[in-house]
Amino acid sequence: MDKFLNRLLIGISIVGVLGVIVVGVLIYQAMTSDWKEKVGTETSLDTDIENEAKLEAKITEGIYVPTEAEFQWIVHRMTHQKVAADMKDGSTEMTPERIDELLKTIDETDYVHEDVYLRILDEWNEGNFENAVETHNEILSLQNGTIGVATQLLTPEEEQKFIEQNFR
Repeated sequence: MDKFLNRLLIGISIVGVLGVIVVGVLIYQAMTSDWKEKVGTETSLDTDIENEAKLEAKITEGIYVPTEAEFQWIVHRMTHQKVAADMKDGSTEMTPERIDELLKTIDETDYVHEDVYLRILDEWNEGNFENAVETHNEILSLQNGTIGVATQLLTPEEEQKFIEQNFR
């Protein structure tokens, strides 16, 4: 009887240890796959730039309606073509088509700051970009940004150089 109990205890112990190992492996796999999903396998700058370009194309083509934060991001990046700032993070070419599409987007949405965007884009639509420094800093403020404040308008030559470096 003692031999039977000893063998039973050993068997139960082995099953218990194997169970702990299996559960540990399953937990590890679950945590690893969750981490990979959250972080993503690609985090390169090229991938970020490619994704930004795709998003901008969808918005410009009217396929996608941006969130207000995305809308601010686009307007902010458009001003980079027109202003001097100590730091600029990205750029979106300012074109009549893009301005028109952003105006249409405002008509289709209910943004909190749509009056600000309409004031800005109506001026741009008329060919007046004198508000670009103010616009850049106003949008930067709406985004709670503090780095890269615009200081002045670019000269036509500086703007052309910026366009050539960033869009051609």
